[in-house]
Amino acid sequence: MISNMSRSLGVLTTEGGEMLPRGYVGNPETFDFPIITETVAGAYMDRLWARDPSIEPALITAALRLVARGAIALTSDCGLLTWHQARVAASVPVPVVLSSLPLLPLLLRQLPQMAKVGVLSVSLPSPYDNEALGINDPADRSRVVFGGCEGAYEQSVKTRFPLKETGSHRLASLEADVVGGAARLRAEHPEVAAILLTCAAFPCVAPALRQKADLPVYSITDLCRLTMASLS
Repeated sequence: MISNMSRSLGVLTTEGGEMLPRGYVGNPETFDFPIITETVAGAYMDRLWARDPSIEPALITAALRLVARGAIALTSDCGLLTWHQARVAASVPVPVVLSSLPLLPLLLRQLPQMAKVGVLSVSLPSPYDNEALGINDPADRSRVVFGGCEGAYEQSVKTRFPLKETGSHRLASLEADVVGGAARLRAEHPEVAAILLTCAAFPCVAPALRQKADLPVYSITDLCRLTMASLS
């Protein structure tokens, strides 16, 4: 449940959207611990895609409000906020995981040297460069491959003007987009042995993807659970 009690996960939310199903990081039914949320003023999707640095003051203000309300760790409902990870982490006294990308170095270590990690975004080309990936070793970087789930933006990602569709139709369409994106990625890169989801909406369909791809699938919600478990 959403709660104002202490020891909650604080979720920084973007502007202009609606609540997505269980699995979405901003849905209180996703976790077995309470969450509290703060909307980042002006954090619309077009500004996040453009890596607009002017949203950082509002982002930090919202982060500080969550900590004051009892958040013991912070996350966000958009992986594109990863560009602001360092600034937010330097501004608050609690762990910060604004995207799933901090999991990437760990996944590379879990797999054989010849295996690759597939990073699924809403579309290609991927918006994430080596700085965002947190990988400096060229050998490690060569094991990271990108896939796009074209169509998923319209089905899942929050925009200023969300599509007027039923929740069940959007979820089914999102599942088809993500499963299709993973299939294309694996066809191009058969060495993929694990999939990392970068969009905070994709965990809504992660169980279906795990079943159909028969691979480990990781997301921001997994990282949130790990972070909160380390603090509880």
